[in-house]
Amino acid sequence: MTTGPGRFRRVRPALVAAAVLVPLVWLYAVCVPAARQRTGLRGAEPVAATFHDGACLLGRCAVTYSVAGERVTAALPAGTRAWGHTEGDAVSVRAAPGEPERVALADDTGRGAVAALLAVPVGASLLALLAAAVHVLRDQRPEESAQGA
Repeated sequence: MTTGPGRFRRVRPALVAAAVLVPLVWLYAVCVPAARQRTGLRGAEPVAATFHDGACLLGRCAVTYSVAGERVTAALPAGTRAWGHTEGDAVSVRAAPGEPERVALADDTGRGAVAALLAVPVGASLLALLAAAVHVLRDQRPEESAQGA
């Protein structure tokens, strides 16, 4: 059974939309909560901590620090800019009072760091909208050529 030559043309826009929307949703789901966490920690007091190496952009690095005499190991949020830090380095973190597992590097709580983190999904959205607009404009046929045929 054949579905005809036009079937793939009808399915392709849906596949492209899904291929674009899924990563965009993922970017927003990761970047917005990470930015909110950093903003919420701005007023917290900096604390000395020990850095544990990992894939910080994916949220897989951590720090260990003392709270009320106990050692706490907490994961840093996704998108942490830990360039130049290696395993065992002393870093300054800001921890939420009463929530020792909620931390961020002190340098990552500034307005520039939060803006850069939010620029990633916004930039990706604008790029997707631009690509969609170019696609729609490219596929439009001038009416003159349709009438002349």
